[in-house]
Amino acid sequence: MKYGFIYEIFKAIIEGLKYLSLVELFKAIAKKLNPNPLNDESSTIYSRASVDIFISLKWLLLIIFLFTSLNGFWSCLIIWYLIITNIHTYFYYHVWDKAAINLLEADEHCLRRRFINLLLAIAFSNFSFAYLYSTYYSNGFNWGSSGITKSHAIWYSISNSVAANYNLITPINDMANSVSMIQLLITFLFVTIIVSRSIPQKS
Repeated sequence: MKYGFIYEIFKAIIEGLKYLSLVELFKAIAKKLNPNPLNDESSTIYSRASVDIFISLKWLLLIIFLFTSLNGFWSCLIIWYLIITNIHTYFYYHVWDKAAINLLEADEHCLRRRFINLLLAIAFSNFSFAYLYSTYYSNGFNWGSSGITKSHAIWYSISNSVAANYNLITPINDMANSVSMIQLLITFLFVTIIVSRSIPQKS
């Protein structure tokens, strides 16, 4: 309790949520496949490759969901899971983790990789919400004369994430408003906390 019980509670929650993320499973598999686990460079290569594979697979799944208009409880639950673990993973590794605190010790390629992955995380969040708006929560929005379209859902999601008005689509019930607000809060967290920690700073 050296740092107080509130800190210890939050630490336990943040550390515990880490092991509910599928990306950690991919890292564990990569660790098992690594023929030289005691070699730091080899471990880093395998770990980064596993992260890249996971990012590619979750994007592929999202694209399939989005453009096939798959609409059901389980597909919605999967996307919410990916949204939550997406924000937690990048909060953990860009703000919370010791490596993020010692960011200046990283080389230029590591910093660039972190920044690219962060941009992909923000984009993934926006496209995930576009999927939710156009399928599971579509009845909570007024889609105008054009009806529900993927392009309108994507533009509304992007506009909403930066608190800009997209007048072609408007939420018409509490659920739609709540989901839109959750997206705005997630983007606020990305932009104001994580991005500021990820932009390379000169010592």
